[in-house]
Amino acid sequence: MLIAATQFNPKPGNFEYNLNKHIDFINEAGENGAMLTLFPELSLSGYTYDERILKKSIEFFSIAKNELLNLSRKYNMAIVGGIPRLILGKLRNSAFVIKKKKEILFYDKTHLFRNEKDIFEPGERFLVFKFNGIKFGILICYEIGFPEISRILTLNGAQVLLAPFAFGKERKHIYEISTRARALENGAFLVTSSTSGKGIMNFLGNSRIIGPDGEILIKATKKEEIIFYDIDVSILDFYRFKEEGKSHAYLLNRQKSLYKDLIK
Repeated sequence: MLIAATQFNPKPGNFEYNLNKHIDFINEAGENGAMLTLFPELSLSGYTYDERILKKSIEFFSIAKNELLNLSRKYNMAIVGGIPRLILGKLRNSAFVIKKKKEILFYDKTHLFRNEKDIFEPGERFLVFKFNGIKFGILICYEIGFPEISRILTLNGAQVLLAPFAFGKERKHIYEISTRARALENGAFLVTSSTSGKGIMNFLGNSRIIGPDGEILIKATKKEEIIFYDIDVSILDFYRFKEEGKSHAYLLNRQKSLYKDLIK
């Protein structure tokens, strides 16, 4: 399956601009045959702590989702992007999944970073979804540093981990290590779509697609770019369960009986 990951700088409050960027990238991805396109964290609203902007973006999404749904159907494509949600009057930092059907799936970020805790309420469940025969799991930005999330997604069937980011440049070393580690230790593909440029912070960019051996298969080198990779999930069993060559077989050799302390 050809996967596309986008990199750009969503503008907080400029919803039309952000939507048009989505449309342009989706058209480019669709014309190249991509079957899933990933966008950065809060890609439609822009990454901000301004509650007024975040709440207005929710209203905008009620209109934008129809256009995105039409594009999903046109290209037989799953579209994953970022928008806040209001649940029982409280904001959540969410990823949406549009995959041709009217029903939209959402994942609410469960682990919040710094000032996010003042604005958002954390989610309480993880999401794995299936599209065109492949299972995808979602984690958002800061959550890359919690290995338990990626492992739970993997144990629930995820073959590809999708990670929208709005990550600060000053923490580049964390991004470099953790993105590769999560792919390697789970024998999974990991796709990041990372905000670039300046905003509430200096954003890292550096979107990438990583293989199940932890190697970077392709990465963005421009401030605004779309990258592609044709993933083959049939190779995952080799890395997860075979003890030969460069395979690590971490899933084969897990000692589940020793992990009870993880729930503390």
